[in-house]
Amino acid sequence: MEDEMLMEILKEMQKKYQCFNEIERITKDIGDALSRNDRALVQILLGMRQEEIDQAEMSERNIHLLLSFITTDEATQAMNWIKGNKENIPENPIIKKLVEKGTSIQMLVQRTIELDRHISMRLAGKDSFYQTLP
Repeated sequence: MEDEMLMEILKEMQKKYQCFNEIERITKDIGDALSRNDRALVQILLGMRQEEIDQAEMSERNIHLLLSFITTDEATQAMNWIKGNKENIPENPIIKKLVEKGTSIQMLVQRTIELDRHISMRLAGKDSFYQTLP
């Protein structure tokens, strides 16, 4: 796989990381606004968070588009790196950065889900979306 393609994927992953970083921050702000019972601010923040989610989805689509230009085996391997899978990493600094960024994104997503779960459970209790999940 060419380094140029890996760099383009890494650029999109960086954009996705920045979006999720912002999603996490906004989710924290939503929790704070709910604690103050500031419904107007919550609505504004929810809109801002949705914009970031949409941008993260666009980066994800761009990554998949880039992967469509390489062989299936290469795309499968690249997806493993993107997901932060640390097995069989070649001695390539770009690939190592892909794995690091993938791991960072996974951790950000998990933290954000936990924040959102806490907010949802606090607001909705047994009627929370998360109550139906394992």
